[in-house]
Amino acid sequence: MSNDADDPIAQAFAAMRATALRRNGSVPDLSGRAPRPGRRGDIHGVAGDEDVRVPGLGPEREEPRDREGAPRRRKRGIPTGPDGRRLPRRRDVDSLGSIVNREIRYRGWTREIAGGWVTGNWPELVGEKIAEHTRVEMLKGSTLFISCDSTAWATNLRMMQREILRAIAAKVGPDGITELKIFGPKAPSWRHGALHVAGRGPRDTYG
Repeated sequence: MSNDADDPIAQAFAAMRATALRRNGSVPDLSGRAPRPGRRGDIHGVAGDEDVRVPGLGPEREEPRDREGAPRRRKRGIPTGPDGRRLPRRRDVDSLGSIVNREIRYRGWTREIAGGWVTGNWPELVGEKIAEHTRVEMLKGSTLFISCDSTAWATNLRMMQREILRAIAAKVGPDGITELKIFGPKAPSWRHGALHVAGRGPRDTYG
């Protein structure tokens, strides 16, 4: 085994001991005794060696680390409102209605949904009296097909179609339904294709 003069580790310890002796006369214990477990936070790792100092190391606290040994990041404070409650995140603000609205537009269902709303709320749009003599048959594109139980009612409804379109636009928007096709009792058959809407059948011709 090489002597201490050729051992760089032994030379380093010797330099540390000499520096410690010059400063305060206290040197590290290098007798080879097994060290006793140090207290938590003791940077020297040996209990009772509080007077032993290592150059460059002070009594500052060690940076907290995670299980893998990496430094832990400090968590930023959670933003709160005037009442002290946590501010809602952007995704928490979206209501169910806005989510459904986006989905309808994304899938191109706007016009179909508008037609369904008009069909279900026809009395609200035109009034109970007119709704008793008319019926929404179907929506094709932006055209709404309406049947009337008499020719007189069909004529009256044609004269009112601008007002009806304005009422529809106020509820479902100006681009949903832009035209009305109004028919009397002898309306054409609505049965086209596998899916169809059953009509009310022919009514009197002259009202």
